[in-house]
Formats: sequence, structure tokens, C-alpha cells
Amino acid sequence: MSQIFSDKKNARLSKTAFVTIGATAVFRSLLIEVASRKFLETLQALNFTDLVVQCGPDLDFFNKIKFDNVPETDSLTITTFSYAPDLKQYYLQASKSDGGEGGKRDRGVIISHAGSGSILEALEVDSKLVAVPNPELMDNHQLEIAEEMEAQGFLIHAALGSVAEAVGKAETTTLRKWPPEPSPDSAYQKGGLWEAINELMP
Repeated sequence: MSQIFSDKKNARLSKTAFVTIGATAVFRSLLIEVASRKFLETLQALNFTDLVVQCGPDLDFFNKIKFDNVPETDSLTITTFSYAPDLKQYYLQASKSDGGEGGKRDRGVIISHAGSGSILEALEVDSKLVAVPNPELMDNHQLEIAEEMEAQGFLIHAALGSVAEAVGKAETTTLRKWPPEPSPDSAYQKGGLWEAINELMP
């Protein structure tokens, strides 16, 4: 695990953006985007204090490109790692807390590939979720899931090239809590989205 520490943080609440590409596929194009100056400056403008990136097999690649793009006025602590047996602690770091073991922190954002398992894990915490489908996957259901979950109001769907804008949108969008309360005419009945996501769980 590697870190870049800033000495310019003040006493404001911590606010984390957590990026995960998953455990089974590479997603270098997403890593390139979250290492861009545009993305990092967007986080700064939105008062984020921490960026945590799960890089999978591309940890060395990401660590090389991020040093070129950290703005001179950087106020972020950037932490990177390849894999972890359980990502729950990182999801929680991006969630809102009024105190307790992790201290007070502002609600951040989780930026995830659009795999069904990762989406459902991220929705369990009090954060905002931006789902980015990986277009390089074969037999890819990620786009369908991200579009439908956004239509239902649970997350923000971002295509590659628009992740910074999606984070800004997440800041001003009230998202629904998961799981929803099913109703007789809901999409979350047999044959609907709920069942489809469960079937697509890895």
C-alpha cells in the first residue's frame, strides 16, 4: 500500500472517494481517468480529503501515472493498494459517520466498476455510488445493470470520460436507499431487476 500525504489539510471533516475496479478483471482506463488532473481537481473543489484506489494488478502502473497529475495545490491523501480480502472497511471510509470508532467524517463517494456484487456491497453503506461499466468485458451485463439502477434512483451511472462530472452530479443528487421496499407492481419482483441482479452476482 502506498500513500501521498499532503500537509495542507485543515480541521475539516474527512471525506473519501474510494475507487474499486474489482478482483477479477483489469480496468486500466478507469484508473487512468481517476489519476487525471481533471478528476483530482474535481475532488479538491468538492472538499474531498482522501482518495483511496483499489488497483488490482495495475498497482505499479497507477502509482507511476498519479505522480504526474497531482496538482501543486493538492489537499488530498492518495492511498493505493492492489487487493484486499474484504473491501468493507474501504466502503465504510467513504460513508458518513457522526462519530464512533472511525471518528466523524463527511459522506463521500464510491466509484466502482458496475459488477453486480460490487454495486450491492457499496449500496449497503451510507455513501454515494458512481458505477462505471467496463466496456472491455465479454458478455457484459454491467451497462444494463448501471443504467437500470440509475433509472431506479440508486446510483449515478458514468461512462468512461465522464467520471469527474458524475462525482459532481452525485454531490447534488439524493439517491434512494437500498434495499427498496418491494410492492406488487415493483420491478423488484420475480423476473424483475432484483432477481436479475441476484442471478448475475459472481
